[in-house]
Amino acid sequence: MNAKKHNTLLRSARLKKSWTPEFVSGKVGVSLNTYIRWEEGVQTPRLSSLDALCKVFEMSPEELGFPRPSVSRRDAEEAKTASKREIEQSHDDADDASTQPLLQETLALWKLGLASCWQLYMVGGQEELERLVPTYLANLTRSTLHPGPMQKMAAGLSTQAHHLTALLALQRGDFISAQMNGTQALVYSQLANDWNLYIASQIRLAAIFSARKRIGSALSAYNDALRRVNAVDDGISPILHSWIFAGLGEIQAAMGREKDALQFLRLAFAVFPDNPEEDPCFVYAQCDRSMLFLYEGLIFLRLGQPRMAWKAFAQVDEMKPVPPERTRAEFLKHKAYTSIILGNMIQSCIYLEAAAKAAQEIGSDLAFSESYALYEHMLSIWGQEPRVRALSRLFQR
Repeated sequence: MNAKKHNTLLRSARLKKSWTPEFVSGKVGVSLNTYIRWEEGVQTPRLSSLDALCKVFEMSPEELGFPRPSVSRRDAEEAKTASKREIEQSHDDADDASTQPLLQETLALWKLGLASCWQLYMVGGQEELERLVPTYLANLTRSTLHPGPMQKMAAGLSTQAHHLTALLALQRGDFISAQMNGTQALVYSQLANDWNLYIASQIRLAAIFSARKRIGSALSAYNDALRRVNAVDDGISPILHSWIFAGLGEIQAAMGREKDALQFLRLAFAVFPDNPEEDPCFVYAQCDRSMLFLYEGLIFLRLGQPRMAWKAFAQVDEMKPVPPERTRAEFLKHKAYTSIILGNMIQSCIYLEAAAKAAQEIGSDLAFSESYALYEHMLSIWGQEPRVRALSRLFQR
């Protein structure tokens, strides 16, 4: 294989399986960097790693873009081919009880893959996810819509895939697609009979409505989620419960209802779990305590108290471990805005530059556009200042 040529066969095989590079490297037992070098065509696996890679994909070395080892593996390849046929047949014969264990195993693999997708989203893998997530939706459709023992599990995974699709659309600034996928997630969460997924879907829709400046619709979504929490009693995620209170607090603050806003904020802090990573919904909620600091700052901004907002946003700087890139980008944007309100030009320049660069790193057109809107605001205040005008280079692309 040409060392300068990307291994498109290996990459295509991975995308067809809806797997992330992290997932494959973990299954094969090599570092992420090593696996990436295989796809980039700058390194060839050792025989032991190649054998593991072929077993993971159930494909031959040639099918994965590598030369066949000198030892014949015809029998092994025939066994792999038979296994692949069984997997393909599992969708066609989903109503056959004998195929259920195989389908369950396939769904379990997709569950692991989606968990990797959520992690990839938090570190800014927009471009990679734009290719991966649609394959999950395509692969899950039949199992989700076909009645059977695995339907609820498939519907739950489809709900997560629509969550991701909605978030990706939101980062592109495509509010219509975001809302459509958020609504579809809500439908599939009911098919999955999973109230945590239902509540999470309402929260996603509320965030989309807020981004579209439809506060009334966002309030309705949060209230529906809260009613469901109160109706179910047990088994509701503390993270999601806290998130509802935080979102309601921001909306109350936007309406000028300070007492109600601060009461919801206190409730959000009160119910947030000490160990969020142990929450059953952490995989797709992806919330740590930074979520509380974010909403605390937003609430104080809405209440016209920028100094209190700054103190809230600054708390994220002390967090260990450091929040992921997407969370960091969100805080940088709000710190830039708060600095502008406080009239601190130098600080505004520092945070706006960091926010614009962070938006580019995570591939968010929405965050980048919001950074540019902040720059325009700065120009209206300090338009004659050379340091402010120099920031125009950030947006010349």
